Amino acid sequence: MKIGRPLGAAIAITLVASLLPIPGCAQPAKKDKVAGLEEPSLAAVDAAVTANRVNAIVNASAKCSPAVVTINTVQTVRRRVFNPFFSPFWQEYFRDFMGPPFQEYEEEIPSMGSGFIFDPKGYVLTAEHVIHGADKIEVTLPDGRTFPAEWLGSDYERDVAVLKVEASGLPFVKLGDSSDLMIGEWAIAIGNPFGHVVASASPTVSVGVISALKRQMKGSGQGGFRVYEDLVQTDASINPGNSGGPLVNALGEAIGVNCTIITTSGGSLGIGFAVPVNVAREAARKIIAQSKEGRAWVGAYLVEVTPTVAKSFGLPNEEGLLVGDIDENAPAYEANIRRGDVILAVNGKKVNDVAGYNKVLAAVTPGTAISLSVRRDGGVMKGKVPTEPRPGP
Repeated sequence: MKIGRPLGAAIAITLVASLLPIPGCAQPAKKDKVAGLEEPSLAAVDAAVTANRVNAIVNASAKCSPAVVTINTVQTVRRRVFNPFFSPFWQEYFRDFMGPPFQEYEEEIPSMGSGFIFDPKGYVLTAEHVIHGADKIEVTLPDGRTFPAEWLGSDYERDVAVLKVEASGLPFVKLGDSSDLMIGEWAIAIGNPFGHVVASASPTVSVGVISALKRQMKGSGQGGFRVYEDLVQTDASINPGNSGGPLVNALGEAIGVNCTIITTSGGSLGIGFAVPVNVAREAARKIIAQSKEGRAWVGAYLVEVTPTVAKSFGLPNEEGLLVGDIDENAPAYEANIRRGDVILAVNGKKVNDVAGYNKVLAAVTPGTAISLSVRRDGGVMKGKVPTEPRPGP
């Protein structure tokens, strides 16, 4: 009698054989997944990157840029040049051919700057030096629309001017609050630097931070010289053509009007300045409230003599108003008033602030002469100066 294998043993052998690896048929080992560490999909990564790209600066720029405008101006300047064909010796014989010893001609000088609409009714803020002396002003929006602009008035000392275009429903930049600015917070300069080169009305965005507050500096250039006080300093790039554009915070609110830079090359060195928006807002409010029609004018642009101004120009005290610039075609220039003079009194009334000076002139009928007391080189001059209706910028 044959003894058979136990059924249990046969089953065990079969199970062991089935568990042995077969050459060429090895199965990959399964890895244990740790919760939260699964590899993200490519689509999820792209979505996350896209979400991070749209940051506060992108939003602020998109919010403000449609209301940042390019300002084109034309100033007509009268030139006087020597006639190379003139000769005193031959004048008696060839007077009709040689002409006078000096010849005059008019030249149109174009210029460009920036500004921004701060009211949908068409009010535009810019820097005074952008439109100083202009005979023609045009405003171009980023969408290509161009409007002739009316000059409403300027605050020469604070370098602020207000223009008006006849349009409604315009995009605008909300005015923020410059009283609570923090050093180190984002600052975005928007404008049209070198617009004559790139030939585009689309504004440029440059980004930096608020570098310092309440800066003081003396500047000169277009529109004479002036002393800036209480400026906002930023390292956001500001270049020629940026002047008048807004300095914007991360919320898309204007916190300043870009006005000047410190440079050794003519370009940006990361030291730019803006008039605080609270100062610009107050200046704009007064300009809009006052009508330029019928205002007497002598052609002098005045600066209040603060301690900083007195020290900068070596003045003996803080009395009067410093003549920062003067129109060479204006009555004051014909009356021998020059840059650097200090106007002490108008019609016998002492003037120590621009508002007081304007108040005196507001009561004068254009064409009527006024009496001025002027200090120059330590001496005081007195005389009559005719007035005329206030012209453009």
